[in-house]
Amino acid sequence: MTEDFSLADLPGTGAGREPGERGTLRLADGAVARVLEGAARTCEGAAESRRPRARATVRHGRIWAHLDVGVVWPGPIGDLSRDLASRVRAETARITGYDLVSLDVVVHLVDAPARPERRVL
Repeated sequence: MTEDFSLADLPGTGAGREPGERGTLRLADGAVARVLEGAARTCEGAAESRRPRARATVRHGRIWAHLDVGVVWPGPIGDLSRDLASRVRAETARITGYDLVSLDVVVHLVDAPARPERRVL
């Protein structure tokens, strides 16, 4: 006979306490920077050859961030930059639950990878 069991049922986990009494979670600056980089990687047009790099400062549930991203040239850089900033803001807020107060995005133009010459054998 099996019983339904979860780790929250163990004593000392705080499951019986109100949410406001359970404590807090603080995300480190580096962890938030990785979230920013991951969100930037999902944007269409971000260059694979130059991975995004981010710096973040987290204080009292608020984030100040700087993001360097390579984007493929030629392309609609203005539209891509706006889309990238919007997606990064939304994804960071969704994952961390923190308010992204400031996001500085620096876009580096990267030539599109040369396609290998087609050969017919």
